[in-house]
Amino acid sequence: MELKEKEIIVWLSYIEGITNKDIRNLVDYFHNLEDIWVADEKHISNALNKRGIIMDKIIKNRNEQFITKIFKNLDDNNILPLTILDDKYPSKLKNIYDPPYVIYIKGNKIKFDIPLIAIVGARKSTPYGRWAAYQFARELTKWDVGIISGLALGIDTYGHKGALESNGYTIGVLGCGLDQCYPASNRNLMDKMVVDGCIISEYCLGMPPLKYNFPARNRIVSGLSDGVIVIEASENSGALITVEYALDQGKDVYALPGNINNMQSKGSNKLIRDGARILLEVDDVIENLKYKYSLGKKSLEESSKIELSKLESLIYEIIKRRPINIDLIINETGIKASELNPILTILEIKGYISQMPGKTFTVSK
Repeated sequence: MELKEKEIIVWLSYIEGITNKDIRNLVDYFHNLEDIWVADEKHISNALNKRGIIMDKIIKNRNEQFITKIFKNLDDNNILPLTILDDKYPSKLKNIYDPPYVIYIKGNKIKFDIPLIAIVGARKSTPYGRWAAYQFARELTKWDVGIISGLALGIDTYGHKGALESNGYTIGVLGCGLDQCYPASNRNLMDKMVVDGCIISEYCLGMPPLKYNFPARNRIVSGLSDGVIVIEASENSGALITVEYALDQGKDVYALPGNINNMQSKGSNKLIRDGARILLEVDDVIENLKYKYSLGKKSLEESSKIELSKLESLIYEIIKRRPINIDLIINETGIKASELNPILTILEIKGYISQMPGKTFTVSK
C-alpha cells in the first residue's frame, strides 16, 4: 500500500500511546516518512530510542485495514485532518515550539489567519468573572476579532458564549478527541461552535480527556492567538500554563484586576504585578491588534443581535411583566432552583435583567 507523507502522519497520530516527541523522532530519523511504512523493527526501534511498546504497536497497525478505518471514521464525523505539511496548516501554530504534527478540525467556519484573542481563566469562576469573559468576548467580536479558548467550565465557556451570541467567531481547543465533549455539560455549546465556528484537537478520535492532555493543549490555545486575556486565575490555575506558553511565543498577555480577597483573582493580580498588561477596557487589546491587522468596528445593528434560548425567553417574558422574586418564578414555571439560577445569570450577563435586593428580578431592556 502506497501512502503519502501526510497520511503517514495521521496514521502515526492514531498509534496508542505515541507522543508528539515520538513522531518528531521518527520524522528526524527517516526524513522520508513513507519509509516508516516499510521499515524493519530495528530502524523503528532506533528512531524511537528503544521505545519497544510503541514500536510493537506501529508494526501491529501497519496495515491497510487500520488506516482505511481511520480515514473512514474521519469522513463519517466530518472531521478535517491538517498536517504540518499541509499548506492550510495555520502559520501561527507552525512557528511555536513543539507544534502538533496534525490537528483535527470540525466546523463550518475554519479561520486561523484572522485576529484571535484567547480568553482563559478559572473553572470555578465568580459571577463577575463570567460577566467579564462574556462581555469582553462580545466587545472584541464587534471588531471582527475571533475568540479562542478551551471549552472548559467557567471563564472558557462564557468567552465562547459571548462570541457566539453576538454573531462572532470562536474556536474551541479540546484536550480529547473531537468525537467527545468535555465537560459533557458543554455539549450544546460545542454543537453551536461547530455551526458558527470550529473545534480543534491534536488528539485522534477516541482519545479520552486525560488529565495530562490539557496542559499540552494550552500551547495550541496561545499559539493560535494574537494575545491572551486572563479573566480570573488562582495561583495554581491552568490558565497560568497558557500564559507561560504565550510569553514563550512572544504573545501579549492581559489580566483583569480582581478582588484581592478572592482566591480566584490572586493569580491574575500577580500577573499584573509581574508585568502583564492591565485590562480595563476592550481598547487595551484593540490598539495593539491594530499594529498587525486592519480592524473596523461593526455597525450597532450587526453587533447587537443576541438570541435567547426558549427557556431564557420564557423566563424573560415572566420578568418582563413585573419585578418578581425567584420563588414566584419557580412556582410559576415548575423549574428547579438549580436549573433556574444559571438561566437568570445568563440573562443578567446578556443585559436583559437586573437583580434587586431579596432575589427579585426586573428587566433591563
